[in-house]
Amino acid sequence: MPSSHDHSKRYGSSSSVLLGYKFIIGASILVLAAIIFVFPSVMDSVVWIREAHTSSSRSTTCDTALISVVTAVPAKLLENSTSTVVTETNRKEKSSKNSSFVECDIFEGKWVKVNDLKPYYPPGSCPYLRKGPFACYENGRPDNQFLQWQWQWQSQQTNAGCNNIPKPGFFNPTDFLNRLRDKKLVFVGDSLNRNMYMSMICMLWNAIQDKSRIVKFPKDTEFKIRGDLARRYEDYNCSVVFVWSPYLIYEANQTSRGSKMLLHQGPRTLRLDLIDELPASVYRDADIVVFDSWHWWNVDKTNHGENIFQEGDYLHPKLEIDEAYKKALTTWRRWIDNSIDSTRTQIVFRGYSISHYVDGKWNTGGKCNRETEPIMSNETYINPSPSREKILRDVLGELKSPVLYLNVSKLTYYRADAHPSVYAKNYSVQERIVALDHQDCSHWCLPGVPDTWNELLYASLLKAAKGSFGRQPFGNSVGTKFPCIVP
Repeated sequence: MPSSHDHSKRYGSSSSVLLGYKFIIGASILVLAAIIFVFPSVMDSVVWIREAHTSSSRSTTCDTALISVVTAVPAKLLENSTSTVVTETNRKEKSSKNSSFVECDIFEGKWVKVNDLKPYYPPGSCPYLRKGPFACYENGRPDNQFLQWQWQWQSQQTNAGCNNIPKPGFFNPTDFLNRLRDKKLVFVGDSLNRNMYMSMICMLWNAIQDKSRIVKFPKDTEFKIRGDLARRYEDYNCSVVFVWSPYLIYEANQTSRGSKMLLHQGPRTLRLDLIDELPASVYRDADIVVFDSWHWWNVDKTNHGENIFQEGDYLHPKLEIDEAYKKALTTWRRWIDNSIDSTRTQIVFRGYSISHYVDGKWNTGGKCNRETEPIMSNETYINPSPSREKILRDVLGELKSPVLYLNVSKLTYYRADAHPSVYAKNYSVQERIVALDHQDCSHWCLPGVPDTWNELLYASLLKAAKGSFGRQPFGNSVGTKFPCIVP
């Protein structure tokens, strides 16, 4: 039987070992705490991205049996990537952040030809296009070179910080749907945002094996739920919606919705002091709202500014378009700040998408059908409307709600080759000859440029890291294989 002395020696030895372990653990905690205190971004600014598109030209496969953690992209490296409008509130926050992180602007770059680049959905595969105005392949466009160009932001030598974030082409529709679970994404605006909406639902459609789980809302569904166009993803309990509102403000006796939607009989006016409540009922409770409002603000669609702009009971005999645009956006901004819960809803505003009409305008025989390659990136970008873009930026800067500005103007400037031109409809040979004088050089073929907009939307949401977009990837488990982003 061991003596009490033997017991005391054994327990004394064990206590020493235990004390040593406690000392090591305690010291490690102190070191970790010091690191977090000095570099808080280590813990609170990591954006996780689970997988990329499965195309070989966009991703490779990582084995998590060998790599036990997913590639992480620090949000600091995406700091400037979304052209987030700086308000007084976030200006103060920016000034307190670690300035040693190199910024990356994903809207600066150039289009690079990638011969084996595969779109997120093959031409002709998306059932939602159905020979519509964006279905260039189905409508007979014979070339596909315009699909071999990728927007690459890290190509800018002055944009070196982009080398530390994933390459373009990393949109992951499965991850996006998981982050959108139990949520509502709404695109609001004109036909260019419908273009972006159609791109999004095609990108998501191609990622879901059981297509019966993607449903269209019944016609008797309330408008505030279904909007003008919508798809619901049953396995994720989420919806993606488009609602028409080209001016964002109220249009009395509007012709833009067709005769069925006329609310009154009388002259058409644009109420610069009232929000358009019908579409607002759709996006009021959304989790993510992507706005645009630009293309309908022109002299042709606003009667040259004469007897159309109204405030209260006063109808302006004549008002400059830019001044009316500023008044309308200010009304929209006030409504957003007063009616949207910014703790829940992420506001996004997509900037101006540039048209490429030659020898005329959209309604005077302008053309773009001879363009087969992008405008070379060494050509200086010329902002077609700097004054109006300044109005937009200034109004967004006054928003109390955080807003992400998708500044797509420059990247669209170079893509004169990617419009439907004479392939906006499935014309006969004779009809196509006539269509030479009625080309579409505003919208975009799908697949095409709007897919890039949605990539940038995805990156912007990850950078903002609000709610589910600030969490690590869904469905990740050690020992499984998944496509990963290769920096």
